[in-house]
Amino acid sequence: MSWDENKHPRDDDGKFTFKNGGDNKNKQTPAEILYKNSKIKKEEEMIKQKEKSKLLDILGNKATHADVLFGDEKSLSKKIKELGLDGKMTGGASGVDKKLNDNEALTKGLQAGIGENYGKLQHGIAKSVSGKDTAGMLDLAHGDKMNDKSYIKDAIKLKNFDDPAVASDKEYLKAKVSKQFKDYDFKTDDIKGYFFKKDSEPSKRVSENKDFHQILKDNKETILNGKDFSGRFPAHFPKGVLANSNLKNAIGAADFKHPYLDKEGNLHVKMYDTYDFNKNATDALNKAGRREMEKGNLKPYFSIHDIIIPKDKLDEIWK
Repeated sequence: MSWDENKHPRDDDGKFTFKNGGDNKNKQTPAEILYKNSKIKKEEEMIKQKEKSKLLDILGNKATHADVLFGDEKSLSKKIKELGLDGKMTGGASGVDKKLNDNEALTKGLQAGIGENYGKLQHGIAKSVSGKDTAGMLDLAHGDKMNDKSYIKDAIKLKNFDDPAVASDKEYLKAKVSKQFKDYDFKTDDIKGYFFKKDSEPSKRVSENKDFHQILKDNKETILNGKDFSGRFPAHFPKGVLANSNLKNAIGAADFKHPYLDKEGNLHVKMYDTYDFNKNATDALNKAGRREMEKGNLKPYFSIHDIIIPKDKLDEIWK
């Protein structure tokens, strides 16, 4: 029997295919194909966003709110050419980041998108560009006007720092909330909280995050001694834009309390954070958020994530 390659076209990996699946053990499953396509799509989106950031950098203060929120490579390139700004590219990632941070037009554009003009469209853009938790936390800051309440479907709502569900942390939470929101005109007793259970998607994303793993690595001895610690999620280029800065934008810095290892060796720890914006921060997203919270368009709250790291993963992190 002769081999007819026309009847057995090669797949994406160069392997021959077989009729009805045949006995090709290396044939990709639907799940593998879906994962591969998703990964390719994510990489393509990252490339697009990097290019958009460079183009916004060239436009500088000539970038409008619409350019920041809805502009794509084609429309921004066209505007650059019309304004005679061709070729004025800032070299290197740090140059792009600095220009983006100092860009007042970008800050105002973000204000328009996350503040009083916020809606389903803006939520969708934040989710696709900056990540699920950046979008979810921002959405949560809009209180009753939240667009996607499924983000908190596995969260326990806390009326304030004095909620019975967090009685053991009452004094700590009161002090933290009072300190973090002291520059805003909010009453401490009115600031609500959300407790994300360990099996919730937000808590799982934290547990799987590489930057969080580094925080655990840096604080290994502290954790083994059962002591509380703090950590910061870093920004990744370009700052404040892509989904790989998801937890930087959603959480930033946080306190980690009550760490312990159970009898199976799994790590349990709780992450505490307040949704506020540092007045000394220079990045456009932080400046925009602070301005909108000062206006009352964003509501303050605190969050607690219950996190568990399985023993095998913890061994890998601490090896």
